[in-house]
Amino acid sequence: MAESHVISGLVAKRSELAGLVQHYQSEISRIAGDLGHIDATIKLFSPEFDLRTVRTKEHRERNQYFKSGECPRMTLDILRESGDALTSRQIAADMLRRKGLELSTERLDQLQKSALNVLKRLEDKGLVMQGLSKGISHTWKIV
Repeated sequence: MAESHVISGLVAKRSELAGLVQHYQSEISRIAGDLGHIDATIKLFSPEFDLRTVRTKEHRERNQYFKSGECPRMTLDILRESGDALTSRQIAADMLRRKGLELSTERLDQLQKSALNVLKRLEDKGLVMQGLSKGISHTWKIV
């Protein structure tokens, strides 16, 4: 029974995940009921309205560190002020410093993902471009 700690850990994780599944299934049922009520109300006011024409709105989790539009502005400011090409990790570290947040690997990873998403959108707009590769990451610079 040398693996009993492994089994107990897996059982605890399974219990946690099963609880999450149960929670989200009940949440889905509640939301589906609300949706049915709204559909019925739309049909009450406009019986000919085709509900299939209503597009679903994508749900996005807001980033807890930035206000709306702040991350792209800060990313461009960091690139402008550095004068050099930077990696998304370097940009994220500078963001942490500017926001006055304590440096942690988890925060740095979250901000790096945000920075990378912003950099890709800015690249599509023609505002930044990828520079040279530094290992597995690329550098970014203003066009």
